[in-house]
Amino acid sequence: MDGTPRAPHLHCPGTARELLTFHAQVFGCTVELATFQEFQRTDGPADAIAGGGLSLGPVQLMARGAAGDEPPSALRG
Repeated sequence: MDGTPRAPHLHCPGTARELLTFHAQVFGCTVELATFQEFQRTDGPADAIAGGGLSLGPVQLMARGAAGDEPPSALRG
């Protein structure tokens, strides 16, 4: 690895906004969001999150809405 920090990137079933907002509050980060409409995507609801992430905080996390036939992330542990 080159030493560049890696950020988890989750595909959410319509919950990316809630996931990122919750974690931003927990960790004191800023949320950055872009909708399908802003990306001119038509494969999901206009207000769905096409890409988003946390910034200005101690953790890195990225998420977006799963669209079309994409499966959402499945976390087990």
